[in-house]
Amino acid sequence: MINDHLNNVLPNWVSRTLFRDEDLDRYAALSKELLVTPTQQMLTFCGGGRALVDRYNRDKPLWKSFRQAVTQRHTTLPAWQGDVRIKGYRIESIVELAVYRRIERVSPRTVSVMVQPPVRECAVQARADFGLYVQGKPTLYLEVVGTVTRDGRSVSEDAEALRDAIEERLLRYVGTAPVEILHIDEVCDPVVLTTRLGQAFARAQAL
Repeated sequence: MINDHLNNVLPNWVSRTLFRDEDLDRYAALSKELLVTPTQQMLTFCGGGRALVDRYNRDKPLWKSFRQAVTQRHTTLPAWQGDVRIKGYRIESIVELAVYRRIERVSPRTVSVMVQPPVRECAVQARADFGLYVQGKPTLYLEVVGTVTRDGRSVSEDAEALRDAIEERLLRYVGTAPVEILHIDEVCDPVVLTTRLGQAFARAQAL
């Protein structure tokens, strides 16, 4: 069964006419690869994901029903996440959560990871998304840019409005602290993200 925006229950035979099994399976496969249930913006950077967005993101009730249909067909997916707190600190976005879960999988034992650590080198009070610590000493910060691609393109008009704030946040590291910046399209490619994190871990251990 799936629910529309008025919480009326639709029978499964209606669901089967709305959503193709291969689309439900593709979304589930991408969720398992990314370790989170991806948003529409994230899907546009995944193989086969853009077609799902074009087909089912025409309005919120349809998209909600699509996601519900996925979870009914695939019961072992990562749980939907709206407000995630790790060690008392709030993960700000699904994109950040994808990075954190990948870190948990690939981080070497010699590197400790902090969530929302203070950027000690900054003159003003500031926190990074993540910090890498070696032998208890902060060595490298990670910033996740969930609205801009690595070539500098904002993912939407709303995201473009946040651009100045993002640039200001990143500029605070110039000449003050070591940082690795992860963009949304990098996060949405598990191979690229794993490679980038490996480079960050190596850099942290070398500093």
